[in-house]
Amino acid sequence: MQDEKKSITFELRHSRHLLLDQLDVDGVKKIHNSKILIIGAGGLGCPAAQYLVSSGINSLQWVDPDIVSESNLPRQILFAPNKVGQKKVLAGMDHLKKMSPEITILPEPVKANSKNLPGWISAADVVLECSDQFKTKQLVNKLCVQFKRPLIIGSAIQWNGQLQVIDPKLINQACYACVFDPKDNVTDAACGAFGVFAPAVGTIGILQANEALKIVAGLKTSVGKLLLFDALNLDFNFIEINKRKDCPVCNKD
Repeated sequence: MQDEKKSITFELRHSRHLLLDQLDVDGVKKIHNSKILIIGAGGLGCPAAQYLVSSGINSLQWVDPDIVSESNLPRQILFAPNKVGQKKVLAGMDHLKKMSPEITILPEPVKANSKNLPGWISAADVVLECSDQFKTKQLVNKLCVQFKRPLIIGSAIQWNGQLQVIDPKLINQACYACVFDPKDNVTDAACGAFGVFAPAVGTIGILQANEALKIVAGLKTSVGKLLLFDALNLDFNFIEINKRKDCPVCNKD
């Protein structure tokens, strides 16, 4: 009786997904059984986490060492003013657990690095890279290629955002290092220095969740291209990207 009631509640909650031609009960259950890793709890990670949890994922591991500040509140939508001074992943977990009490959330209030990432990535079904650090993105990409885990990398600054979906199981498709060489001398563009329009970064975070849900549900995803978003002119562009023959990450041989 209890299992039957639980099944009815599950199908009712996700009934709007079940009405989609591309999603059936099996697809929704795949979403429910998925384990997601998000690196970064800022303007990208907050909306991504919110949509993933509300869509019914089973487990979320969330990595970020930072604390909530006043300047975060316009775009990091899980945090209320009373959370200022708290660790982001812990404050975010409180909000997400209210949305979906049954979800397992593993907050990691530490910096992602070469020691802790391998275990976290190998345990995940999909990885979302939501940090603002070029070296972190390169490291996550390298490990996702190594462990053959789907990766969705997003970034945003000022009015602009970009998104790339990487599936290492598709051996002919480009990884992040095919587009952005790990040897490049890149200065990380901090929001505090250059500014960022809140809905611009939120849009990219939502699109990261969009692609993650498609992956775990078994739907076709948008690999092989780089999405560029211009919030000021409301413009989406796509750049076709090819696997580099000399890529040091995904084409070593």
